[in-house]
Amino acid sequence: MKKILVTGFEPFGGDLSNPSGEAVKALAKTEQYEMKKLILPVSWKCAFSEIEKVWDEWQPDALLMVGLAGGSPAVRVERIGINLCGAIKDIDGLYANGSAECAEEQPVIDGEREAFFATYPAEKILNALKKAEIPSKYSFSAGTYICNELLYSALAKRSRESKEMPIGFIHLPYADGQKEGVPSLPLAQMIAALELTLSELI
Repeated sequence: MKKILVTGFEPFGGDLSNPSGEAVKALAKTEQYEMKKLILPVSWKCAFSEIEKVWDEWQPDALLMVGLAGGSPAVRVERIGINLCGAIKDIDGLYANGSAECAEEQPVIDGEREAFFATYPAEKILNALKKAEIPSKYSFSAGTYICNELLYSALAKRSRESKEMPIGFIHLPYADGQKEGVPSLPLAQMIAALELTLSELI
């Protein structure tokens, strides 16, 4: 049976919940594939290292990472990871360089290429989401925060190890009732979006 590693995030930025983590936790077991879930801290230092540890030990056949795009009205199918960490503090109050004071942009990986394309079947995923009438669209920027760092780091690791491995990132909106005055979707619909995405990975 094929193995898929799926990750979401813990709450951050004052939010009491994070739909990426809640949706990942709610994913049901299936006979299609074996699934391992990780709920990650919004931490420059820790997030990808937790993925890498499980990746090296468990050797998944595919990796799907999920994050929050607050303000988005739709599920976003990310296409590109870039080699840039923005000058944005994480949940520990630190920038990507480990400093709480020195606000500097920096590469995700020194000396590595500028960008990697996601390797999951983006067109098939988007078509499946639209067929299910789930608001969804392509995104060509995963930002410069930890979501992008995870996507870029995973794709760089895949490239270094010459793996034929589907890797991608899905951004979810806020969940209904989570925050007033911003676009949102029902959590159940976002869970369904992830289940459809996973079914297209292998």
